[in-house]
Amino acid sequence: MRAIVPAALFAAIVPFVAGAADAPNDLARDRGDVAYALPAASATTMPVIGRIALPDDARAVTGFRAAATLTLPDSSTVQIGDRTDVRIGAFRGGATQVFDLKRGALRFVIRHPQGGRADYLFRTPTSQLGVRGTLAYLVSGPGGDQIYCVDCAPGDVTVRAAGETYAVASGQTLNVRRILNRAFDAAIVPNASVNNPAIDQFLKGYSPFGRRASDGGTDPTASESGT
Repeated sequence: MRAIVPAALFAAIVPFVAGAADAPNDLARDRGDVAYALPAASATTMPVIGRIALPDDARAVTGFRAAATLTLPDSSTVQIGDRTDVRIGAFRGGATQVFDLKRGALRFVIRHPQGGRADYLFRTPTSQLGVRGTLAYLVSGPGGDQIYCVDCAPGDVTVRAAGETYAVASGQTLNVRRILNRAFDAAIVPNASVNNPAIDQFLKGYSPFGRRASDGGTDPTASESGT
């Protein structure tokens, strides 16, 4: 997963990151192989030993059975599952922070903002989620996306996928199917029908309804996270 970093480059990068007191995003390694990449060298990953302050547009990457936690300026948190690659974007126009999830699984607890605008935008290759105060999961893989809402008040989560806009509320999951690298269709189902190992990994191997991931759990996105 990690490229070899020349000593000169490592020496030049590390002081910048470690000393970036104004860097708004704090990435902490919870377990396993966690790495980051800076915007200027996004193909070169470096290990996270404990925690690190990341500048805007950096990437966080986790290996097999690894996990990390990202703490945002407003104390919102994004838990990062294993085999996940996410870019942590800057606040665009001072209003919305963008996250680009290439693949993997996230559990996010977003503080409810003042005003009516979404503070965060989570993007995958096929979907866009506008998020306000929310507890939810996002899983993305070559088969599509799954957005699982635990605590999502009306209007808190709006998803654009397959040419349509969907409002997802507490107790609902949106499954987006991807075919030939494009969103094909999407459907909302009850949370109780979902047992996805990519979600269960955040709950010590159990689904939010107490089922083991091994008890018929499937990942419609084929993300391979949590397996």
